[in-house]
Amino acid sequence: MRSVFATLRRVVFWSHLVLGVAASVVILLMSVTGVLLGYERQFIALVDGAPRVFAYGAPRLPLDTLLRRAAVDRADVASVVLRARAEEPAIVRFRDRERTALTLNPYTAQVIDTPVDGKARAWMASLRRWHRWIGAEDGALRTRFKAVTGAANLAFLFIVVSGLWLWWPRNWNMKALRSVLWFRRGLSPKARDFNWHNTIGFWSLVPLFFVVASGVFISYRWPGLWLDRALGSAEERAAAIAALQQDDATRGTASTSGAVGGTRGGAETGSAQDSAVVMPAHAALNAYFVRATRQLPDWQSLTITLPAATDSTATLAVAEGNTYRPDLRTTLVVDAGTSELLEVRNYASLSASRQIRAWVRFGHTGEVFGLAGQTLATLVTLGSVVLVWTGLALSWRRLLAWWHRAR
Repeated sequence: MRSVFATLRRVVFWSHLVLGVAASVVILLMSVTGVLLGYERQFIALVDGAPRVFAYGAPRLPLDTLLRRAAVDRADVASVVLRARAEEPAIVRFRDRERTALTLNPYTAQVIDTPVDGKARAWMASLRRWHRWIGAEDGALRTRFKAVTGAANLAFLFIVVSGLWLWWPRNWNMKALRSVLWFRRGLSPKARDFNWHNTIGFWSLVPLFFVVASGVFISYRWPGLWLDRALGSAEERAAAIAALQQDDATRGTASTSGAVGGTRGGAETGSAQDSAVVMPAHAALNAYFVRATRQLPDWQSLTITLPAATDSTATLAVAEGNTYRPDLRTTLVVDAGTSELLEVRNYASLSASRQIRAWVRFGHTGEVFGLAGQTLATLVTLGSVVLVWTGLALSWRRLLAWWHRAR
């Protein structure tokens, strides 16, 4: 039994080492850029400035009045984003995606000049391009390099998990634990690299696992599909099974079936002209605002997606507390004409699969846990830089020792 365990440990060790060396450059690139992107929002706000308004106790303008004073046609508006904090402006986005969003003072309807090409924003966009696509700007190149960063993410996930096994001391005594649990002074370069590699790897294991695992979900479609297949609703499982069969016709069917349960079906689209004739006038925008804030008085962020001319419902996306946490977000479906509440979709109403997937995007950056989570994600990403460096140093010394023995 001991020989089997020793053989398995050797297999894991060499897989850990070979994958680490092979993917080291890409992992190092993603780690360095990840650290620099760690406080992206705060850095952009600090350098480029964030739009702010001063209310001095004035009431917010009703939303219809706000649009009218800003000379915005309601029919052109796709959504309006509001924040509960008094100094936050209102954001108006248009159905024409080429049209730049408007930032408005919610108390005076004054248009606030918001630069979209600030130096900090441009620099962060460049870093993000290197983080995701190794700097590629062209669509075809991005597809190829996304495959490279995705493979590196997968390799890194194996390295993180296998690292715990390799870290596990063979003898649980104080001397053995001291060398893999905390930093030590006065060591030779090889012993120092070993100590740093094991210590940083141990203390960053859990948060680094979630950062890397969420990166795999972002890189690939199949982890989400397999999760839907295992833990999704009946419709999600059917769509995932169809999508995993890999042929284009089945993918198209899966896409269609995945749309079932939305606010509008295919039959409604086919009778758009009839709906436009019999549909009552849409409610005032402020009626949607009142409905959402009364339903969820602790709101921090509210996105009102305006109904199109043929829509019978409107959606109000409300976030309470930390707006990046999926368990604090609720979508209200209301009647477009009367603003009466029709449906409440919250975190609890999601399938287990969708609950897990909801944490992925901002779990990768740690923002789901606020500034503390953002800081922890940045620190463990910085730790991964040291892990790559010390791992390469240890591998190089092992190679040199083997070369000398061979000679």
